[in-house]
Amino acid sequence: MKLSRRSFMKANAVAAAAAAAGLSVPGVARAVVGQQEAIKWDKAPCRFCGTGCGVLVGTQQGRVVACQGDPDAPVNRGLNCIKGYFLPKIMYGKDRLTQPLLRMKNGKYDKEGEFTPITWDQAFDVMEEKFKTALKEKGPESIGMFGSGQWTIWEGYAASKLFKAGFRSNNIDPNARHCMASAVVGFMRTFGMDEPMGCYDDIEQADAFVLWGANMAEMHPILWSRITNRRLSNQNVTVAVLSTYQHRSFELADNGIIFTPQSDLVILNYIANYIIQNNAINQDFFSKHVNLRKGATDIGYGLRPTHPLEKAAKNPGSDASEPMSFEDYKAFVAEYTLEKTAEMTGVPKDQLEQLAQLYADPNKKVISYWTMGFNQHTRGVWANNLVYNLHLLTGKISQPGCGPFSLTGQPSACGTAREVGTFAHRLP
Repeated sequence: MKLSRRSFMKANAVAAAAAAAGLSVPGVARAVVGQQEAIKWDKAPCRFCGTGCGVLVGTQQGRVVACQGDPDAPVNRGLNCIKGYFLPKIMYGKDRLTQPLLRMKNGKYDKEGEFTPITWDQAFDVMEEKFKTALKEKGPESIGMFGSGQWTIWEGYAASKLFKAGFRSNNIDPNARHCMASAVVGFMRTFGMDEPMGCYDDIEQADAFVLWGANMAEMHPILWSRITNRRLSNQNVTVAVLSTYQHRSFELADNGIIFTPQSDLVILNYIANYIIQNNAINQDFFSKHVNLRKGATDIGYGLRPTHPLEKAAKNPGSDASEPMSFEDYKAFVAEYTLEKTAEMTGVPKDQLEQLAQLYADPNKKVISYWTMGFNQHTRGVWANNLVYNLHLLTGKISQPGCGPFSLTGQPSACGTAREVGTFAHRLP
């Protein structure tokens, strides 16, 4: 049976619209797949962001010719965002590298030369020569590898094994160092282990969503479609979006908050103070599961020891902490009053109160989402710790529809970068 491109696009549009509305229409997608006998379809994960969508990849004559959402995938439920739909186009983009490039001059490697296409055999010969020379002259500290959350878990494990076991060097790091490293330390300090609790199915159970520096409408559009469906199908559901600038996620926000850069830490401490002052602590949960510790302050900015800012810090690079009592914690956040917070953040008082009430209301199930707004923050670890405080104070954690949820931006930033030890400071 033949299917015109127009019919194919119409069927896909029906499936996408139904999925966005929260309807399950696997029959539509399966019909499209079944009618294209000349195309071979296989399942795969989308390799764009860290959502984890399942896609159906269509190949014909050795080329990827089509891509659509997998109707059996629990994350995207047959829906693809624009990035997922264009996966085949990206593979064959004219600016995509298809072979190694080496700086060369007069037919030989030269650091000042121009990038020139070479064969893989040539590339491996040059890498082998340079690695051998560096290892012989300066030892294992003289070599390094920069990895990625785009690596598969198997690739990350092999690279880590090659460097740490083979070359006896810890100089291997992923690009997650620039983003998710803050989340990792936040998890380890608060819970003693990495990775978020909760799941995407919490979206359909939540009463409120709070985005802390996350533009999910554009960066995690599949998840945003599920949040949108939850918000528009239930008038009691609330969406709050916090950012230093207005973006597309504000279009759905009931409480869109633009704050002075860096002052989100003040807002987080204000909400903690509001919870305490309004007796909204979940005493049963708190007494059973929470210990309080105070971390070091004035820790510098992770700069070189010779940098003036690092020299001026009292506790540069310190990750020390000490036990503190609840009364000490209460006194610590007490200074973050509504008036002071409004002044420091530039946010109107009524918006701050509305946000705090979401967390304080025992009948509201709240999910906090964040990505680089926290994790690339000057105090990214602190930001992670402070949002955990809100959920631990109220017990809104590890329950259906509740929890702090750190979203990642790459398909395997967790598995490859964090779990198999491709960070320089970690083992698998």
